[in-house]
Amino acid sequence: MEFARPRLVRVDGRRLAYEEVAPARPEGALLLLCGLGSKRQGWYRQLPELGRHFRTLALDPRDVGDSDPAGGPYTIGDLAEDVHGLARALGIQRANLVGISMGGFVSLELALRHPDLVAKLVLVVTSAGGPTHVSTSPEIMRLLMPGDAEVETGEGARRVCAAVAAPGFAERHPEEMETFVEIARHRPMTRDAYLRQLQASRGHDVTIRLREIHAPTLVMHGEVDPLVPVQNGRNLAERIPGARLIVYPDTGHIPEVERYEEFNRDLLAFLLG
Repeated sequence: MEFARPRLVRVDGRRLAYEEVAPARPEGALLLLCGLGSKRQGWYRQLPELGRHFRTLALDPRDVGDSDPAGGPYTIGDLAEDVHGLARALGIQRANLVGISMGGFVSLELALRHPDLVAKLVLVVTSAGGPTHVSTSPEIMRLLMPGDAEVETGEGARRVCAAVAAPGFAERHPEEMETFVEIARHRPMTRDAYLRQLQASRGHDVTIRLREIHAPTLVMHGEVDPLVPVQNGRNLAERIPGARLIVYPDTGHIPEVERYEEFNRDLLAFLLG
């Protein structure tokens, strides 16, 4: 798999990397925010399709991929300010946000901190955090924690992706698993960076503020997601005014790949509607 050369923008002294696809006459801007330990290349099933309609940017957050490493701990709010700074630096005054998992945490923070930026909000396999969060199993959590240093980065990604996708997906789609492996091997994330990101995610809690979100919102979730159980998506849809919910059957934590054709169709119907 060939990776596009990143574009770089400096925000508060830190270089942030992104990839952009856009038509000649875009119908607005669209920011794609990835999950814990993930990189912008994870949107490989979405960038070509969404880029036919929107100025579409997939981002590497600080500490990840081609973006600069962080110098110390940070919060989900800090990551949200990074995205806001990037948008302003690129002349984007208003954008649709699509956030997966941790990217959903960041999207929620942006919708609350900078509602003027957010045209439409799409929250994928994510959660409000805090006391209403429905946790994963101890087995899955142990799998996500940095452990055996002898496990090669790509094989570690294969193991995690197979565990968080729907049962049998990895066996039925070895080509997708190989893509995940290649992405993980590109500028692999350090253990310290991963732990900083994990700590930031654990501090996420916007539960009591969800009613303050007024951007049109779509919640998308996999019915058998073992990492962020589907009740988290239901909670978001119930608490965000006017939010719509789509639950994909027999789908885990990677609906953007597991169900990419339906996912892309539903996403575009919402964004263009």
